[in-house]
Amino acid sequence: MSAAFASDDPLVALRQDPAGIAPERALVFVTAGSVANFAKVAREAGLEVFSEEELETLEDYPEGFQPAGDAASLARTLYATIPTIESFQQMLSLWRAHQRGENAPHGAAPWWGVFDLLLELRPWGPQDRLGDTARAVIEDRLAFRAGEDPISIEFEIWPTANAEKRANWRGELEQRVAARDGSILDRSSIAEDGFIYEALLVELPCLAVREMLANPADIDGLATLEGVQFILPQTIGQAIPDGPDAAGEDRAVDGAFDPDAPIRAALLDGTPVAAHRSLDGGVVIEDMHDLVRLSPVARRYHATAMASLILRGDLQADGTPLTDTRLISVPVLIDLENGAETAGNRLFVDVVHTTLMRLIGTDEPVAPEVFVVNFSIGVRDSHFSGRISALARLMDWWAAKEGLLFVISAGNVGHLALPGTTTMDFENAAIIDRRATVRGAMRDGIFNRTLLAPAESLNGLTVGALSLDYANHTPPQQAGILKLEEDGEFVPQMTSALGLGSRRSIKPDLVEAGGCLEVRAMPQGTDVSLRAMQSSRTGLVAASPPGQDATQKSRGTSPAAALVTRSLLRAAAALTGEDGPYEGLELSRRQNALLTRALAVNAARWPQDALDLYDEEKGRLGSKQHLRAKEEVCRHFGHGYLDGGLMRESPESGVTMVGLGTIRKDGAQVFRMPVPPSLSGEKLPRSMRVTLAWFSPVNPSRAQYRLAALEAVAVNEADDEDDGRWGFDMTPDGLDANIIKRGSVWSKRLKNRIQTIPEFGEDADIPIRVQCRDASGGGLNQDEDILYAIAVTLQVEAEVQFDIHQEIEQTLRVRAQA
Repeated sequence: MSAAFASDDPLVALRQDPAGIAPERALVFVTAGSVANFAKVAREAGLEVFSEEELETLEDYPEGFQPAGDAASLARTLYATIPTIESFQQMLSLWRAHQRGENAPHGAAPWWGVFDLLLELRPWGPQDRLGDTARAVIEDRLAFRAGEDPISIEFEIWPTANAEKRANWRGELEQRVAARDGSILDRSSIAEDGFIYEALLVELPCLAVREMLANPADIDGLATLEGVQFILPQTIGQAIPDGPDAAGEDRAVDGAFDPDAPIRAALLDGTPVAAHRSLDGGVVIEDMHDLVRLSPVARRYHATAMASLILRGDLQADGTPLTDTRLISVPVLIDLENGAETAGNRLFVDVVHTTLMRLIGTDEPVAPEVFVVNFSIGVRDSHFSGRISALARLMDWWAAKEGLLFVISAGNVGHLALPGTTTMDFENAAIIDRRATVRGAMRDGIFNRTLLAPAESLNGLTVGALSLDYANHTPPQQAGILKLEEDGEFVPQMTSALGLGSRRSIKPDLVEAGGCLEVRAMPQGTDVSLRAMQSSRTGLVAASPPGQDATQKSRGTSPAAALVTRSLLRAAAALTGEDGPYEGLELSRRQNALLTRALAVNAARWPQDALDLYDEEKGRLGSKQHLRAKEEVCRHFGHGYLDGGLMRESPESGVTMVGLGTIRKDGAQVFRMPVPPSLSGEKLPRSMRVTLAWFSPVNPSRAQYRLAALEAVAVNEADDEDDGRWGFDMTPDGLDANIIKRGSVWSKRLKNRIQTIPEFGEDADIPIRVQCRDASGGGLNQDEDILYAIAVTLQVEAEVQFDIHQEIEQTLRVRAQA
């Protein structure tokens, strides 16, 4: 930098060094730990910050950098910026002053904080654009292809707000692609307030891609282009049904759909058989992308099953149609012989964005009343490893901007290698021992079994699958076909992708029945490979092509997500229906989405199998590792198994209250929950659960991706401090306070274990304060209104002669009249 600025024309001098740092080339700062308000510091110096991420810690740290305290490793943070020539000059001047030991000039003190912690300064290079995970997937897709065979690659351009820069970078990329006999399959340029996405889908000869992988630092290559942020394998959305082998018998259904009912849910999937008797009148197909003609009717398994489960549930255990809503289906996948996939010539992020724009985002939306979107699709080879995918970021932006609730399947992963055992030993083992073996193997291979994009979405409702049928199929036992749970146990499917989410937030959010999973142990070298079976004997019963009454058995996280969507729609109907808390009122999209999201998490419970896993993990990790043990349970169960009935009705001997509020940064609101008079002086076991749901604004450029964090605290009226007991002398039960603070749902459960006798007078209440803080260290706008929903369930866990539901309802009605 010094040599360049000493020349007559520093801009030319910098550009003459292709490996050097130049304006419009992303500049990477790597610091020892995080720098408070780095984005603000950089912006004031003329740098545009595009990425902030926490890197793996170093044990062999540079000389002179001693980690704080007794830490044995050095935490690092990467900041990617794009500077101007003026900002280069300013940084160089400040750096020289810092090196001379001078005090920081007025307003430049934050740069001293950067320089004190600076470990590395370099251009954004090939190792950043082409990460190890993307490289491995591309290499796998190249296998067995000839040099001239084409392969599709995605290039993401730096998401600057400067449209001219993006266009120039895109043009440079197109020229280099053409020089390698490549072609442009698709372009996307999305420039919304809060979400920018510029990308190209290109088709290149395999030989050109192999050259890029072999020599990524080639100055004239694809991986050294200044405007490229990431080089990725094509994003292939997929939905893999059990297929024709799982087809069941024909089954007639009762009840019809209301042809005039509003469309309140959208299904993004393949194409369903809308004329199937289970779906006829309940599904409207909107062929926005001209894909229906590409999907033969006989192959439309996945979307048909999802629509069936949303509208009627399990056809054998339930079958009741939703009568107050219809479903709009927008095909975004093509149904093929082995499942549904994205079109090979389209950028999937652009397809999803275009779909949502036409559904609700234009002046004449196709389905303006939609509040929930079912997305039982996973992106192939895209296991979450810390970086939030563009598709998940898009969904988070839509949720925050428009109040859409995305229900996303966690994803299904393949076979599981079981080292150190034999097929015979595994088959002969007791179920509890099989499960212990499986859990150990899943821990060892956790990085290959994480969530599939976009399940890491912060604002979405991510659903994992239990190996559980709703109908009692009781199949005959066959040799070599095994189960990993006893009848009646609530155990996640072996193939259900595992959390956690971004910054160790709770993902999946909850689990639902995904069909009983049968497995077979097969030799694989010196190990055993455990594989899920395609079977027509177990699973959730859903509509199937091609006949009008045909059914199939569906298993996995896709049908589990569809059942959660059904529960959300039924809860929304209960909110405004007869005797509902909002009876006769029209709720907005965002209100419906947040209330049902809060109710879903509030109605989720860790089953006994989750508690058993917690005890098992405490034994494995050590008695003092309660937090890690609970995180391990959350990987499998999230907040727990969804009890759909508790979303629509108060529990026995209890009451559920809901509310809505709007809050800003550093603001607070107080809800006053009436205390049932009959509980005064009674020594009764009781529990209370408080759940908050909001759609947090996000900033993709920050490691602290989430901007808004909400929580509820009990208020001691005397000194306005958290008394931790919600007025009933109760103690926290369930998830650790540190875990529940990480996402955009906050849910806390308390329980009275010692049965302290509460004493209070008439008209007593518990003030519950909801408060909002900036979770990003400066990114949340002080003037931004954040709508949230609150759900509170108070329950007496014993038989009583009084009705606390009626007592609280009466108190609330009196207040409303007053």
